[in-house]
Parts: sequence; structure tokens; C-alpha cells
Amino acid sequence: MTLKMKNNKYLNWLISAGCVLALAACSANDPISDLSLEETQVYMTDRDKTVNFKDYKTFSVVDSVLIYGNQGTGTALTEVDVMLLNRIVQNMEKHGYQYVAASQKPDVGINVAQVNNSYVNVVSQPVGSYWGSYWGGWGMGYPSYYSYYTVNESYWMLEMLDFKNANVVDKELNVVWRSQIRGEGINDKTLVQGMVDKIFDQSEYLNIK
Repeated sequence: MTLKMKNNKYLNWLISAGCVLALAACSANDPISDLSLEETQVYMTDRDKTVNFKDYKTFSVVDSVLIYGNQGTGTALTEVDVMLLNRIVQNMEKHGYQYVAASQKPDVGINVAQVNNSYVNVVSQPVGSYWGSYWGGWGMGYPSYYSYYTVNESYWMLEMLDFKNANVVDKELNVVWRSQIRGEGINDKTLVQGMVDKIFDQSEYLNIK
């Protein structure tokens, strides 16, 4: 499987900015702050290339969003979640699939999750060797300085599961398509529909019309 990655202005901006800095030696306090929320977003899509999506006709979508990460797991159905789920249905129908209830044995099912992780990182900032030797000569170990910072990670993840060709013996389902939406503003109500549209536009192979 190959990974197809698309971003809007974000990475192009970084490349251009690097060239400008190298040539003009310009500086800015925080140039990334000039980007809009949409410009920071990155869309990643992946598929099983052995699959012909025209073999599928019907689909279903989960009725709530799975929340998981190192801060715990659960489910949610916020206003943003509802908007995102409905937009998935609209895009699937636009691409030629028929929505059915999960009880009607759809050909594929779509899982939706929001992954939330939080990490604490430590950076060591040791003093120079001269000062280490100086204080060590007096029998006093001179410790390194440490700084701590927290990284919070949150992104959307979608997966399309093949129910039509389920492995009933091992009870396994093949993931035939997956996508991630990363960046700032992923829970912004004004952006959520556009985000879903972009991952489907990027996955043109899903069109079965």
C-alpha cells in the first residue's frame, strides 16, 4: 500500500520561506502564525490497491465517534461529530454508494475516530565542560538544567472496512481505505465539512459512478 499525502498551502509555504531566508536572511518572530487554520491542515489517504471499489454498492457509518489515545477511550456525539458523520454520508452517496443501516449487511462500513494524545518531553541543557570541571574540583557535582514541555496531539482518523468479504473464520475485516486529518482547527464547525470533502476529493478511486 502506498501513502498519498496532500496539503494545501502549508508545506509549500515552508519550502518558499526557507528559500527566502537563505537568500535574503530575513527573520520573523513567528511566521507560521500568519497561516490560517485551513492552511495548517494536512490530509493523508491510503488504500488497498488490490481492491476494486466498484465491487461495493452499499455502506453504513458508525453512529458515534470513537475517542481514544493515551488519555483514555470512549465515544462521543458532539455537534461537530454529527456534522462530520453526515458529511461522510453525503460524500459516499455523491460517489455512488447507497446508505443502508448496519443491520442490512452493508458492503463496507466506515469507522470514525478522534485520536488524542498528550506527551511530556524533557530537554537537557548541560553547562559547559569548563564549569563542570571547576565545580567538580570542589567536590560539588554541577547538575544539568532540564526543561519540560507538553505536546498535545489531536487528529481525525477514518477507516473503511470490507464487510462484503469478511473473514468469518478468523473474524477479521480488511481495511480497504483510511485517512487522517491533521492540523489546527480540526474541531472548528465552520471547517469540518470542507475537511471531509477534501479527503474524498483526494481519494478519487472511491468514485464508483
